Amino acid sequence: MNTVRQLDDSNSDYYVAKARPKEAQLRWEPRRYELSWGVQEFDGPHMVITSESPEYGVDLQVFFTTHKPLPDTPHHYIKVTPVRAMQVREPTHITTEIDGRLEMEAEVPAGAWIVQNKDGELYYNSAEEFAKRYEAMTPGADKP
Repeated sequence: MNTVRQLDDSNSDYYVAKARPKEAQLRWEPRRYELSWGVQEFDGPHMVITSESPEYGVDLQVFFTTHKPLPDTPHHYIKVTPVRAMQVREPTHITTEIDGRLEMEAEVPAGAWIVQNKDGELYYNSAEEFAKRYEAMTPGADKP
């Protein structure tokens, strides 16, 4: 099985999030999220996305680097930074480490998309979920 630890110009393109507000709250206590796309573990404060089912966590620094609050709508944010992404042709293993700590590990099925935030965090979406969440960057747009 292939393992991907990072996306770059040789294996991925840039995409932007479609304007979909997310409801998120600060969670102080440690938490483990067992998700269909992997297991996340947080040993302290993190953001929990409560508008999705199931809920999932995001590292505080990652969240506030990639999301901005919506004015006049408490606890709602929109993703504002482009991501790198690639669709995998065969099952692929990914791991996400944040500040030297393993946050998530997953097996990505063929046809799904591996997504990488600006800070290097990897996760994945099914092809259907990726199409709902992201679109290709406009040619000529400033890339990070």
